Amino acid sequence: MSAWQALLMGIVQGVTEFIPISSTAHVTLFGMLLGMQPQQMAQQWTGFLASIQLGSLAALVGYFRAELIQMGQELSGVRADGSGQRLFWALLLASLPIGVAGIVLKPLIEGPVTKEPLVIAAALTGVSLLMAGAEWGGRRERSFTQLRWYEVLLIGLAQVLALVPGSSRSGSTIAAAMLVGLSRQEAARFSFLLGIPAIAASGLLELRELLCRPLSIGSWQMLGISFIAAWVSSYGAIAFLLGYLRTHTLWLFIVYRLIVAGAIGLVSLMSHP
Repeated sequence: MSAWQALLMGIVQGVTEFIPISSTAHVTLFGMLLGMQPQQMAQQWTGFLASIQLGSLAALVGYFRAELIQMGQELSGVRADGSGQRLFWALLLASLPIGVAGIVLKPLIEGPVTKEPLVIAAALTGVSLLMAGAEWGGRRERSFTQLRWYEVLLIGLAQVLALVPGSSRSGSTIAAAMLVGLSRQEAARFSFLLGIPAIAASGLLELRELLCRPLSIGSWQMLGISFIAAWVSSYGAIAFLLGYLRTHTLWLFIVYRLIVAGAIGLVSLMSHP
């Protein structure tokens, strides 16, 4: 991988991690376009994606530092507002499903099946329908502090879909949060905060495995370029989407996802008659 390829991959990762169009799908597809072979190096590719996601994690921590500080203060007893503690326990509960699924399904996730173009196209389509359902059926009148425990768990279950490239962690969780009554912007904020434990767990686990492999200095340099690019572009994507959803719907992203899914499916079927 060259420096410009590493830079491009980091930017694609950062932008698509929070815009609900699926980061893993786009990074995998861009990798194919750049001549890489994600299906032939499935485990290494999954590790690379999870590691550069740490750049997106750094952006999340920076953007939501006030909320994180408040949670820390309330849990340590320095502050007694209560909303920070409720947010902490909600994030913990919603993180349980993907934690269990990530461990149980790890061999399947890292295998070549999830890198197949038709699987990615199907996942893009499926979550697009979920997002459309949220736009049609969501009440969009509640805050996260009004959610019941089973509604929080439902959002967590939706996050499990993100293990399949093409689904989009932000897309599935924003849609689920809207379906249980959150506004678009409130749903996005909760989705982004929920990404902190999920991205941290997967990224740090894969980084640990990378540290056990004999990587060259050049490989670490390329990983560093991707990390920084993902960090900067992720911060911009978070700010953009939260601002966009104040006055806009998810339909632009739904239509885009369906177009990409159709293009992937068509190209895949034409190349394998």
